[in-house]
Amino acid sequence: MTEQQPTAESWMNGAAIILSDGREIPITDTMVRDSLEKLAHENETAEQDARELKRAAG
Repeated sequence: MTEQQPTAESWMNGAAIILSDGREIPITDTMVRDSLEKLAHENETAEQDARELKRAAG
């Protein structure tokens, strides 16, 4: 895993993920937004798959 050195995003106020070995991985606004967009896309895909299965089952 590559650690990124993000640019400062003031509203995050020092948010980080703390790894089991004590290292801190900074979390930026961009990282949070990207993660939420990915989850939303995966949810839409899962819902579409469920609709298709329901139609196929008949």
